Amino acid sequence: MPNRICIHNLRELCGQSIPGYVVVANTTVQQELLTALTSLELDAVVLDLDEANAVGTMLKMREVKPRIAVVGVTAEADARRLINAQRAGCTQATVRPVNLDDLAAALRQALGQTGASEAASQTFGVLGSVGGAGSTTIATYLAVEIATLMREATALFDLDLEGGGVAEALDLTPQYTIADLASAGVVDSALLEKASTVLANGVHVFARPHTILAAHGVEEAALRSILQAAHNTFPYVVLDLPRHLSPLAGAAIEHCTRLVLVVQLTVPSLRSTQRIIDAITAEGLSGKHIELVVNRYRKNTTNCTIEMVERQFGRRVLAVVPSDFKSVHTALDSGQPLVRRNAVRAAIREMAARLTGFEEHAKGKTWLPKLGLGN
Repeated sequence: MPNRICIHNLRELCGQSIPGYVVVANTTVQQELLTALTSLELDAVVLDLDEANAVGTMLKMREVKPRIAVVGVTAEADARRLINAQRAGCTQATVRPVNLDDLAAALRQALGQTGASEAASQTFGVLGSVGGAGSTTIATYLAVEIATLMREATALFDLDLEGGGVAEALDLTPQYTIADLASAGVVDSALLEKASTVLANGVHVFARPHTILAAHGVEEAALRSILQAAHNTFPYVVLDLPRHLSPLAGAAIEHCTRLVLVVQLTVPSLRSTQRIIDAITAEGLSGKHIELVVNRYRKNTTNCTIEMVERQFGRRVLAVVPSDFKSVHTALDSGQPLVRRNAVRAAIREMAARLTGFEEHAKGKTWLPKLGLGN
């Protein structure tokens, strides 16, 4: 897929075709550019280094999207100008009059310098196939286990904006919610930090709005902006998705590196799972990004088996989470976390290891079997 770029304040490039790239935005003022950075999936920005406030614009860009690739266009061989631009975040430059092949080469170089960090961010959406599938429990502990295993800051978004229960599951009383972020305009790393409730293990919790009325005020464009900023800020993001496949849910799913469908071994759940997969793939999401997790598993209590699920959907089940109704609901009612040795948490820990690649990275180390991560 071609890289998506924004052209800023360069009229001579309007309407031009840059080999290997798709221009998805042309902006002329700083606020337009910042909005494009937060609302669009951009890989790079090409801007005018001769513009009076070019350095200030790049510094603002870095606040919003720290790892964006930047190519500057200049008519002057001014070493001081280029040094200042480089310090502000410009990774490559080309000269006027612009040669499109040279510009494409500069973009390739810039993306090569920034692409590794950008690719490191992963977003995992968790979606229940039926009501009460246990997706909130899985999403919550998935974020906790990722932060613990990877020792990285991990964002946890409660996107069931009307009835989500992530904050309650963690016994939190958040001051700010996703509604506050949605009404803030441009969202950057500092604002995300302020709006989240940070747990000791490194999980940043973004709670659902306090009221249903506030939930209805969160618009699709605002949610895209929030998730793009989270992608630029956190190495790992977990989304607890609503079951209703609304435009808001669709916008969130588009951001997912992997979509985890939580299923139960019942006919209604499996039928619903198929409908969800059909709907999502019809919208263009590749089926290879979808993972199945069987929740509340009890051996020999149903006619459906793990093997039947794998045959029906043509894919391996990512994880099997056992049924422990009493422990899970006691934890939810008391606001106290499941203990780490609990079988539910152990299964979610294994799922976290598989999703992040921790399992392969750490294979062969003697302490893995003790965590339930070894072969």
